[in-house]
Amino acid sequence: MSRTADYGLVLVGAIALLGAVAYVLFVNLDGPGLAGAGAGVGLGLINLGVGSRLTARALRQGMRSAMGLVLGGMIVRLLVLCGLVLLFHFVDGVNEVAFALSFLVLFFIYIGVEVLLVERTLQRRGGTA
Repeated sequence: MSRTADYGLVLVGAIALLGAVAYVLFVNLDGPGLAGAGAGVGLGLINLGVGSRLTARALRQGMRSAMGLVLGGMIVRLLVLCGLVLLFHFVDGVNEVAFALSFLVLFFIYIGVEVLLVERTLQRRGGTA
């Protein structure tokens, strides 16, 4: 694996760990906190599954396609995250901070998976990161 990928994975892991620590420090594990975490983890797992498959497919089509998917996906995820945080802000039974933090931890795990997918593609093609 390239040094760039190694650094990227360490950084992604550190940010995911910081998000998990922030969750423990700032979220009450009551009903709304658990509901928010459940929604965040659920959306994060969907993102991880669907995003990984789409990224692998886009990488097979070429780097231009993959970059378009990554950029478009980032915009869509940001809009969905902001929209749901605003929605959960007005719903008493869901803690929006718990939702956002739990989703972000899984989002950074997904970024790590993307790094691995790109690295594997570059190694197969004989390129470097």
